[in-house]
Amino acid sequence: MPDKPAILNYLRRNCLADLLAGASGAAAGVPMAMGFAIIAGLSPVYGLYAIIVATIVAALTTSSVFLTVSPTNALALIVGSMLVAGVEADFPGRVFTLTLLVGILQLALGLARAGNLFRFVSNAVMTGFVSGAGLLIIINQLPALTGLASRGSGNALGGMATWPQALGQLEVQSLFVGLLSVGLVILLKRTRAKLLAMLLALIVSSALVALAGWHGVLLTGDLMTVPAGLPKLVLPNPAYVPDIALVAVAIALLASLQSAGLTRMVPQPDGSQSNVHRDLTGQGLANIAGGLFQGLPSGGSLSRTAINLSAGAHGRMANVFSGLFVAAILLVLGPLVERIPLAALAGQLIVAATSLIRPDALRMAWRVSVASRSAMVVTFMSTLLFPLEYSVYIGVFLSLLLYVWTSASNLQIRRLVETGDGQFREEGVPDELPGNEVIIFSVAGNLYFAAVSRLEDLLPVPATNSGGSVVILRLRDNQYLGSTGISFLREYARKLEAGGGRLLLAAVSQDVLRQLDRTGEADWLEPVFPAEDVVFASTRRALAWARDWLKLKESESA
Repeated sequence: MPDKPAILNYLRRNCLADLLAGASGAAAGVPMAMGFAIIAGLSPVYGLYAIIVATIVAALTTSSVFLTVSPTNALALIVGSMLVAGVEADFPGRVFTLTLLVGILQLALGLARAGNLFRFVSNAVMTGFVSGAGLLIIINQLPALTGLASRGSGNALGGMATWPQALGQLEVQSLFVGLLSVGLVILLKRTRAKLLAMLLALIVSSALVALAGWHGVLLTGDLMTVPAGLPKLVLPNPAYVPDIALVAVAIALLASLQSAGLTRMVPQPDGSQSNVHRDLTGQGLANIAGGLFQGLPSGGSLSRTAINLSAGAHGRMANVFSGLFVAAILLVLGPLVERIPLAALAGQLIVAATSLIRPDALRMAWRVSVASRSAMVVTFMSTLLFPLEYSVYIGVFLSLLLYVWTSASNLQIRRLVETGDGQFREEGVPDELPGNEVIIFSVAGNLYFAAVSRLEDLLPVPATNSGGSVVILRLRDNQYLGSTGISFLREYARKLEAGGGRLLLAAVSQDVLRQLDRTGEADWLEPVFPAEDVVFASTRRALAWARDWLKLKESESA
C-alpha cells in the first residue's frame, strides 16, 4: 500500500485530472458500450456492465497505465455471430460464459508469458480484418438506421443483397433520426464538446422522438428490457462451453492482438513500454470478472484509450473513475436507456465503423509488396464471406504463413573474399566450388527448417573439378539449426569429403553448439569455431586452420 504522503500528494496534484478524464471517458463510453451490445444482439445494459466491471479491474491489474479495456466493435461482431448462427437459447447466459472463458484463456496466455507470440500477426492481415469488420458493421446497421428491426445476416455480402429488397418498408422518421445522430456526432467532434459528441447526439435524438411523438420510431425498450441497478453475480453454465469454445479462442486471440498493438502505440508516463505479459494477465482477470457480472467480452479499445489520453488522464485511476461514473449513470438514469432510438444508436455505430476503414493503412499494405497485398485482400474478403471468428483464424494462419515464407525467402548467402589489408569484401556465390581452395560463405537469415531448402539451392554443389575445396560457413547471429539443418550440413559435408574437401562452421553461437552437442553431431564437424566478441575473429581462425589443412594435405600427397 502507498504511504499517506503519497496518497495526499496524488489527491492534491493529479486526482482532479483523473476525475475529469474519467468523466469524459464515461460520457463517450456509455453510447459506445450500448451500441456494441446492440451489435452483439444483447440488451445495451450488458455493454454498460462491461465498462463498469472490466474497465475497473483492467485499470488496476494491467501494466499499461493508460490502456482502457472495454467492448470493441470487432469483439461484439463475433459475439453477435453466435446469435446469427442460431444459438439463441439463453443467449445472454452463453455470452457471460463466453466472456469468462475468454478471460481464462487470456489469463493462461499471460501467465505462460506468451504475449510476444502476437507479434507474428502482420499489419497487413490486421488492416484487412479491421477494415472488413468495419464494413460488416455498416451493412448490418443499415436496417436499424432505416427503421427495420431485422438483424444483419452476419455476412456483409448477404446483407447487401437483402437490404435493398426492404427499401419499400423504409421508415422516414427513423431514417431522419439516424441521419440527425450521424450529423450531430460529426459536427460536435469539430467543437470543444467532441468528447461528449456521442452522448449529446443520443440525448438530442431521444428528446426529438419523445417531443414529436414519433411512435413509429423503434426504441431500445421496444426490443429489450434494460433492468435498473448494478450488475449481479451470475455463475457460468459449463454446459455451454463445447458450443462456444471455438468462438472464445477467436475472441481471446483478437482481443489480445488488438491490445498488444495498442500498448505498443501508447507508452507509459516515463516513456517505457508496458509489460505485454502482465497486460494479458490483467485483461484475463478483467474478462473473468466481466463474465461473472454479466458483461460482454472486452479488450483494449483504441477509441476509449485515445479519449482517456486526450482528456488529460494522469494515471490508471482515470479508468477506475470512468467505471464508477458509468455505475452512477446506470443507477440514476438506467430506465432512460430504453427511450433511446435504435436508429440513433445505429447512426453512431456507422460513424464509429467508418473510422476502422483507414485509406492510408489500406494504401500502405497494398503498395508494400504482393505478399502484403494478398494477405490483406484475403483477410478482408474472409470477413465478408465467413463468420468473423473464422476470419480471425484465417488471419492468424496467413500471418504465420507469411512469416515462414518471408523468412525462408530472405535467407541470403554471400562469398567473403579476403582483401590485401586484412578485411573482407562480399562477392556473389559462384556456380561451382574452386578446386583446392578455401571459400567462405556468410549466411544471413535464420536456418530453421523452412529455410534449409533455400540454403541447399544457394550453396554451390561440389563438382568433379572442385575436389579438395574447404567450405567455411559463417553462421553468426543464427541461433537455431534443428534436425533439418543438421541433416543437410551432414550431407553437404559428405559430398565435400567425397571429393577430398572439408566443411567448417565459423562464428557458431552457443545455442547452435548446444544443439550439436545434444544431438551427438559435433564430432564429425570438428573443429567448430565458436562466435567471439571480436567480429570476424572466429572466421579468421577457421581460415587459418583450413589453409594449414590444405598445406598438410598437399605435403602428404607429394
